[in-house]
Amino acid sequence: MKAEKAEIARRIDEVLRIIVDGAEFHDIVQYAAEKQWGVKERQLRNYIAKANDLLAQRRERDRDKLLARHIAQRRNLYARALNAADYRTALTVAKDEAELEGLYPPTKIAPTNPDGTKEYGDLSDADRAAALKSLYARVGAGGGGPTTDGEAVGDGSLLDQSG
Repeated sequence: MKAEKAEIARRIDEVLRIIVDGAEFHDIVQYAAEKQWGVKERQLRNYIAKANDLLAQRRERDRDKLLARHIAQRRNLYARALNAADYRTALTVAKDEAELEGLYPPTKIAPTNPDGTKEYGDLSDADRAAALKSLYARVGAGGGGPTTDGEAVGDGSLLDQSG
């Protein structure tokens, strides 16, 4: 027996709901069997495709509306956490909302040496020359740097282009 349009729409909504809850195809097959839908796997794949289309249509594309919804969701969670006297969760939610709103200053990331004991700063000419010498030694002869007689080699690139 063929399902009516309203029944198909209801099934697609149910498939969408369980997909959002993390269901995989085998879960949807099991769900349909439990609900006694009497459909084959091909029809379930059609339901899934239509559910995915619905999900894409419902996705909010307006950044301001999306931000407003996320803020509202966090305020709701914050209120629930406070009502449950779960202050740690309330603080986490409040911090997340503040981060969404851009209330915290940007985090400065200071590059350091590999062991983290010294900040990288301006290199002296001697430091640069030593770093280049080390690099040239790693890439081999013809690395584009100065030769032992002080003349540049090749096209100035770090890799030998001769072969």
